[in-house]
Amino acid sequence: MGWNIERDTVDNPRDPLGGAVHSLQLQVAGFGQDNEFVKVEHDSQFYWPLSEDRRWVLSYRTREGWVTPYGGSDYVPLQDRYFAGGSTTIRGYDSRDVGPKVREFIFWGDKTAIGGELRILNNLEVKYKVTDILRLYGFVDAGGVWREASDFDLGEFRTAVGLGIGFDVPRLGPFRLDYGFPLNADSDQGSGRLH
Repeated sequence: MGWNIERDTVDNPRDPLGGAVHSLQLQVAGFGQDNEFVKVEHDSQFYWPLSEDRRWVLSYRTREGWVTPYGGSDYVPLQDRYFAGGSTTIRGYDSRDVGPKVREFIFWGDKTAIGGELRILNNLEVKYKVTDILRLYGFVDAGGVWREASDFDLGEFRTAVGLGIGFDVPRLGPFRLDYGFPLNADSDQGSGRLH
């Protein structure tokens, strides 16, 4: 069972140049079933034009999520946990590469992401609208995932910077390429990634 409340004041949903979008969501699962958990999520996006011609736009997005088991459940199912890393969370890292992992195979040393019960994400971005079709971006992404909320440690935030190019193709929609550079990656997280 879920509830969601949203407020949207952006001037253009496809290419915002001003305004904000705020969302708050509550989800309750279980009621005596196999998996019982409560999930709370917040998502806010702000857009500010930096020039009178509105070619330069600064945007900031913050997302927080927390999920916890209740009742007879001792854990949150894998598909309902939080993950980070990749094109929609922290660019410059592989998908699901930020957060708790466990060793899958002893001999090969591979690690598998297991997700967490707490996620915090922040994205700061500046956009320059070259033409009606072409846009250039610069961004800073930061955030993390923790196995339990009590494990939260600001020192475990992962940060990346990068550049992007976007095209708003008529009748097809937006198309975008970003390249992110991790600033404080672990040894197994690589040195950059195209998204």
